[in-house]
Amino acid sequence: MSILRKIALGLVLLVLILLGLVAWMLRSRAEEIPDELPPINVTEADPQKLVIPGGGGLGDLVLADLKGRTVYIIVEDRESMAARESSAMSRAMARWNYPDTVSGFAVGDAEGFGVLASKIEEFVGPMRPELRLPLYIDFQGAVTKTFKLPKGHVGIVVLDPSGAVVYRHSGKMEPAEIEKLRDLLGATLPAPTPAPAFKVGELDNAACAGRTCAFVFLGGPVARKDIPGGKQGFDGSTDDSMKQFAKPDVRLAGIVVDSDAKLDAGKVSAQLVGQIDGAELKRWKTAPDSTEARAAFQIPAGEAALVVLDPQGNVVMRELGRVPMYKFGVLSEFIGVELSDRDEP
Repeated sequence: MSILRKIALGLVLLVLILLGLVAWMLRSRAEEIPDELPPINVTEADPQKLVIPGGGGLGDLVLADLKGRTVYIIVEDRESMAARESSAMSRAMARWNYPDTVSGFAVGDAEGFGVLASKIEEFVGPMRPELRLPLYIDFQGAVTKTFKLPKGHVGIVVLDPSGAVVYRHSGKMEPAEIEKLRDLLGATLPAPTPAPAFKVGELDNAACAGRTCAFVFLGGPVARKDIPGGKQGFDGSTDDSMKQFAKPDVRLAGIVVDSDAKLDAGKVSAQLVGQIDGAELKRWKTAPDSTEARAAFQIPAGEAALVVLDPQGNVVMRELGRVPMYKFGVLSEFIGVELSDRDEP
């Protein structure tokens, strides 16, 4: 057998091995959620001895160091995220106000993916500033093992200031469970903030009564070709697209483009204050920038901003500058659009 043929066969074998490894790593590992989670075995895995190594500049997560605080840990993996099991819980929790004595952490269960640790950390690095909680990657599956949580599902654990586990839940949360969690954490909903008197484009207080109203203010013109996503969008590498998406004006213009065709015009009115060149908008109305419009919601000149009013006339979102991605879920809840489901051409 020639040396070239040996090399070719060796390469084929290597590819087959790699494909088999990938298939094994990506296999479904979702376990059935029992009616009652099994008891925690502290002799087998004591929660107070749990340490999750940090990454991306984070120090290690050491539960024993957090005594005296109420601590909650949310754990997800690729299957629970794909199924969006945590959507309702995450959207609710993103709106709550928490006592200063509460600490929260997000953990990605990546057991079995240790061989890809550097690549995974490289991927999640740019995402960390977009998240509400510090994100740890658990390559040993220690969190799910310690707290006896089924694999393949979102899980949440609450520890009281003594370090005792006072709550565990696995899988999608119903409203009653979300409210129970809020009580356990001592979290509160933001107090209603009535909208000031305003007129922005075609909308004013009277026009918004009984419906949701959304406003996007751009600091300057944005071109459709500069917005990542869609056939008409930004054409660049993943890194370049992330840099584009980090620009406040581009990010908010992307929200407008993403949501435009999906808004229910019978329930939601949407007003863009600014300009998106090359985008033909159907439901977002466009108005030129004005000092009066910005003064109504205390938005500095030249700054990008997002404002949402609920049907009762309260300001439920007011974000200046770059809106972190975790708040997209809150916006989705108010305007009835899944912003992550981009099917715009």
